[in-house]
Amino acid sequence: MRYDLQLIHELCGELNLRSTVVSDDLLELDLGGDAVLCFVNSKDEKDCLIGFKGTPWHAHDDFVFTDDRGYVTQLNYLDVLTGLKEGKVLVCELWHSGSLSDPWLVHCEFNDELNYMQEGDEIRVWKAPKDR
Repeated sequence: MRYDLQLIHELCGELNLRSTVVSDDLLELDLGGDAVLCFVNSKDEKDCLIGFKGTPWHAHDDFVFTDDRGYVTQLNYLDVLTGLKEGKVLVCELWHSGSLSDPWLVHCEFNDELNYMQEGDEIRVWKAPKDR
C-alpha cells in the first residue's frame, strides 16, 4: 500500500498539524519535541511504512490497537492523523534509565503498554499539540 503523501499534507493543513513533504517518497509530521512521524513510500510497495524519525519503531498499512482484554480498533493512516488531532491517538515514549529508548503511537482506549514494562522503565504518554 502506498501512502498518498499529498493528501496527508493537505489533511495536516486542515488539522493544523505541521507537515513537510521532503521528497516524492517521504513526508515528515512534526508532533513537537523531537517526535517527527515519517510516512515513507519505498520503491517496493510492500515496504511502505510509518515510523518515528531516527527510531526502529514503525508500522505498515493500517494501525491495529489492542487493549489487555483483547479488544481491538483499527485505523487507517488518515484516521491516525485525525486521531492525533483529537487526542485519541497519543505519542507513547519508553524511557529506560533516563534515556529515550523508543517512541510509538497508542490509542487512548486500546492499549496495553503497561504490561510490558521492565525494571528501570518509564512510560511517558502525551498528546500532539493542538496548534502547530
